[in-house]
Amino acid sequence: MPATDQAVPALEALLDSKVQATALDPWCVEKTTVRLSGLTIDALASTSAATAYVRRLFTPASTLWNALPSESAGPASTMRCLALPHAHVTALAERVRKRAAGSRNPVLMHVHAPAAWHQMPAGPVLLTGADAGIAPQVIVRHADGYTVITCDDTDATMNAARHLREIGYRRAEDDGWVCLHASAATLDGRGVLIVGDSGAGKSSLALALAAAQGGAFLSNDRTMITTPSGAAPRAVAMPGPIRLNGGTLQALGFGNARQWDLARPKPATDTDWQTFHGANKLHILPAEWHERTSTPLAPTTTVDLVVFPRIVQDSEELHLQPARPGPARELLAAQCMSPGDDVYVHDWLDIRTGSAADLAGNGARALDALASRPALSLNFGTRTPYTTVTSALRATLDDLATRA
Repeated sequence: MPATDQAVPALEALLDSKVQATALDPWCVEKTTVRLSGLTIDALASTSAATAYVRRLFTPASTLWNALPSESAGPASTMRCLALPHAHVTALAERVRKRAAGSRNPVLMHVHAPAAWHQMPAGPVLLTGADAGIAPQVIVRHADGYTVITCDDTDATMNAARHLREIGYRRAEDDGWVCLHASAATLDGRGVLIVGDSGAGKSSLALALAAAQGGAFLSNDRTMITTPSGAAPRAVAMPGPIRLNGGTLQALGFGNARQWDLARPKPATDTDWQTFHGANKLHILPAEWHERTSTPLAPTTTVDLVVFPRIVQDSEELHLQPARPGPARELLAAQCMSPGDDVYVHDWLDIRTGSAADLAGNGARALDALASRPALSLNFGTRTPYTTVTSALRATLDDLATRA
C-alpha cells in the first residue's frame, strides 16, 4: 500500500472531480461487507482495525444489521474510509471551505457534533465543525456511496462503522422500525424491554438478566422495535457500545475490567469512571462483553414484558408494581426516538425517504403495541443483589406464562 500522505493529491483531485473514488483503492486495501436493512455495502478502509470494528459492531447478525463474508456478491454501494494524519485532514477541510460553491447546509452528526455540507465539483462534502466533540472528518457523497477521510487516531477505528450504522438506522425507520431509548435482554427465551431515562439502571439491569441462567443480552441504550401485524412487537439492538462505570461493573461481578483490552481505550485512571455516577464510562461492544464474560448474545426477541426501572442509591429496596397501559404509554412516548432522536439529532446523511408524518405514525403504532404488553415499574437499590432483582423478574415472567 502506498504511504498515506501520498493519498492527499488523489483526494484533492477527487474533490475537484478530476478522478473517480476508485483512485483511492490503492490505499483502501482492507474490506468487509455489510447488509443494512436490505442494502449491501462494501466497506473499504486503509486500516484493518476499521474493518474489524465494523464486523464486531454488527455482531450478532440480525434482521437489520449483518456483517457478510467478504466474497458476497452484488454490493449496491461502497464506503471508502482513509485514516490520515490530523494535519492532512485539517488541510483538506480548509480546502473545501475555501473552494466550496453556494451556501452551506448545517447539520448535527450527533448532539455534540455540529457539521455542514458544502458543494464541491465532486458533489456534496460534509465537514465537522471546529467545535465538534470529535476529530475532524471530511465526508464526500458519491452516486454510489461515500468517501470518509478521518484522523489516524482511535476514532478512525470507529468512524466507518458509525456512518454505516447511521445508514442502517435511517433505512430501518423508513421500513417502519421505531427506535426507543431502551435496553433489552432475554430470560428463558422471553424478551424484557427496559425503558427509562439515562441513569435509571437500564444497562445494568439488562446485563444482570443476561448473566442469569437462561439469559442473553440484546441491546444497550437504543433498541429498534417493529410491530408485525397480528404478532407481538419484536426488538433488535441498534449496534453500539455498552457504557458502564466501575461501580456497576463491580456490582455485576466484573471488577477485573480494568485489565480488559478493548477496541476503545478505557478512561484514564484519574477520571471518575469507577464511581456509580461517573461521567466517564467504559465503552465495550456486546461482542467484547460476550468474549470477556461468556454472556450469551441474542439477535432479536419478542417483547414479552416492559420494565420501567429506577435505581435508588445506597438502598436495598426492591419494589415491583404493575403499570397500567395509559401511564405505560406515556412513559414509552417520552423515550421514543423516531422521528425525534435527542442524540442522533439529524438524518445527517439524508438517507430517509419517508415524511415526518409517516415516521410519527410508525412511532404511534409501536407505542400502542408496546403499551398493550405486560408492564411494571421496578425500583431497586444499588445494594440490592442483582440475583434478587433477576429472580423477581423471572417470577413475573413465569406468572405471565402461566396465565397466558
